Amino acid sequence: MSGGMYLAAAGALVQQLRLEVLANNVANISTIGYKGDRSIFQIPEETESQSFETSIEGIQSLSPYAPPFSTVIDFSQGAIRQTGNPLDVALNGSGFFSIQTPDGVQYTRQGNFTLDSEGVLITLDGYPVLGEGGEITLDEGTVEIDGQGGVYVDGDEVGRLQISDFTNPETLIKAGNGRFVGSDAAILGERPENSTVSQGYLETANVNPVRAMTEMIETSRAFEAYQKVIQSADEATSKSINDVGKTI
Repeated sequence: MSGGMYLAAAGALVQQLRLEVLANNVANISTIGYKGDRSIFQIPEETESQSFETSIEGIQSLSPYAPPFSTVIDFSQGAIRQTGNPLDVALNGSGFFSIQTPDGVQYTRQGNFTLDSEGVLITLDGYPVLGEGGEITLDEGTVEIDGQGGVYVDGDEVGRLQISDFTNPETLIKAGNGRFVGSDAAILGERPENSTVSQGYLETANVNPVRAMTEMIETSRAFEAYQKVIQSADEATSKSINDVGKTI
């Protein structure tokens, strides 16, 4: 196989991986609190002494002919949409709601909460939402949640939402269903002072649908171009092999 075909195949693989990331972002445009992924292609600075196979922390080496590939989570703020549901809350600023799961505490920007049969505040998939003193239980009555996450029923405070933040959120790992877990490198910081809670609102996905669709089209066209290069190289190689030794 020619070097040109290797290069084209590596380029096609990179575009395929990027397309998968973009497709996942588009599929989650309507997911509350979703944080999109971005593709990163990192080329070593000293290309003369380092090949693309050089191990870079957090970066996956695809081939000697392609730059290392990875994805990072975009934690930028999504748009805030009003719902009027008293158990819907949105975070304005940094931080995450803390959720108790069988695998330990996890973190989310999804604030579409509900109550279980015992009045415990839970996520839609049934995990308790943590307050600063543990689970939050609500009796019947009018529920109010203030800007600092204080939860009140008929004017009496019953808890305060535990808002967690990380000094290095880029180290968080997606755990599914809009939740994140901290990696070994994650450092839990103080409760963010600049963040406020809005009752009756939800944060939408931070994916720009127009931009995502445009990038998908561009990536698809680039992938098709690499396919054509591979096909041309293959035809040239096949012709060379068939013509070698042929008598005139």
